[in-house]
Amino acid sequence: MITPFRSRRLRSVNRPALLTLTGAGLFLASLDAYVVVTALLPMLKSVNIAANRPEQATPIITGFLLGYLAVMPIAGGLSDRFGRLRLFAASLVLFAFGSFLTASAPSLSQLVTGRVLQGAGGGALVPAVLALAADLYPAGDRSRALGAVSALQEVGSVLGPLWGGVITASSLGWTWIFWLNIPVAALLFWALWPEIRGGGEVRRAASLDWLGALLATAGLALLTLALYAASPERSPVGDGFVWQAPLALVCFVLFVWHERRTSHPLINVRRFRDSSFSGSALTNAIAGAGLMVALVYIPVLANAAFSMNASSAALLLFRLMLGIPIGALLGGWLAQRLRSYRVVAALGLVLAGIGFLMLSGWNEGSLTPHLLGLPFTVADGELFLTGLGLGLEIAPVSAALLDAVGEEERGAGASFLIIMRLVGMLVGFSLVAGFGLWEFHRATAHLQVPLPSLNPDFATQYALWLLKVKQAIFDQYHLIFRATAIALFAGAALAALTLRPLVRPRWQ
Repeated sequence: MITPFRSRRLRSVNRPALLTLTGAGLFLASLDAYVVVTALLPMLKSVNIAANRPEQATPIITGFLLGYLAVMPIAGGLSDRFGRLRLFAASLVLFAFGSFLTASAPSLSQLVTGRVLQGAGGGALVPAVLALAADLYPAGDRSRALGAVSALQEVGSVLGPLWGGVITASSLGWTWIFWLNIPVAALLFWALWPEIRGGGEVRRAASLDWLGALLATAGLALLTLALYAASPERSPVGDGFVWQAPLALVCFVLFVWHERRTSHPLINVRRFRDSSFSGSALTNAIAGAGLMVALVYIPVLANAAFSMNASSAALLLFRLMLGIPIGALLGGWLAQRLRSYRVVAALGLVLAGIGFLMLSGWNEGSLTPHLLGLPFTVADGELFLTGLGLGLEIAPVSAALLDAVGEEERGAGASFLIIMRLVGMLVGFSLVAGFGLWEFHRATAHLQVPLPSLNPDFATQYALWLLKVKQAIFDQYHLIFRATAIALFAGAALAALTLRPLVRPRWQ
């Protein structure tokens, strides 16, 4: 059934079908973000790298994220200038080509190249699909659509490691994780081809702000390096902080100066005068920092303090990740029902902050008490609450920012929204992690490992030393989780004060 739809970009489409097809492409790309985590050892073996050199696997993981971040500043502008569906199709082809290179890689260099191209294709899909959802539905009705799209993306991230583990453990082998991407991408391209060929979208002159993208990327990279504590026993920030941080600031100042003067800016920086726009951007960055802390430190805590293996630690994190897509769907529905972005976004960040405060009270016995006699533990509930809160803010914050920009800038706005989340993930995580590790080294610097030779009290002293080290580990994570909770509460206050009320639709 064709639904009449008045739009400068799409004259008449089946909106649910179009959003389902493009959402499926976004889901496919999000699966691959963390899919390699459970396939790293066989991937390294296939390119003749020994299993005892795990540091060489780092580019396989970071390659995808590098491509993802590199393309994000210009992806939204490309969708504004060429059309959402045209960019979606081109990105899908790039993602499939990257999958081919990864699956057929005879060397580590081709493996990493394939992952970078997958990330670039997958990253460009995000603003295209978010902006398309905003195009298809009017201002008052789009929060549910954005919530559904965001939930698909989060579900893909949750299921990626599990999917990778299943395929790797099967008789097919790890390469089929990526071979299977190609026919799925081809099927989606074929299904969307009639709409792409129909040319229902407006095409504008493509003048892209490459200098702005370069300045923004350089500033972000320098700031991340400045805050990364490579030697936390000496400093909570990076060794080059004294020159990297000022240079990052110079890049950001030049970026703002350039964006105010160019005729086709990457992002209209004058939008920051709009409290709803700036509040949404900063709120999204804070939520991204909270998510990154959870993704990294919950599995590490499970391993270091609870002596869990990798699969058990992944299942512990799964409790939190399960709440994110549920929260994303619920947040879109609640924003629509309550007619308020600010209430739902603030509620989500408050719930996430409460969840992190609960996590900051964990000790050795925290994973065993059951919740009200149910087969679930109290820890399961705390993790789910944290994920639910992080998911709840996604749709209202996204809708508030996209409502604040004009139709001509919606793709760039969607891209900027994701960039701010990545900024929060990289910068906020680096800052919290640096100070947490620095505090841990301060707390353990005076502890001396007891030596067994000629020491009649060695067993007692060693047990006491282990107890103090484990307590220092818990204290470190308590500090990290409490700092994250405070940041999330600040984000909730920011959302409550700045986000505009939901706009009622003027037409259907």
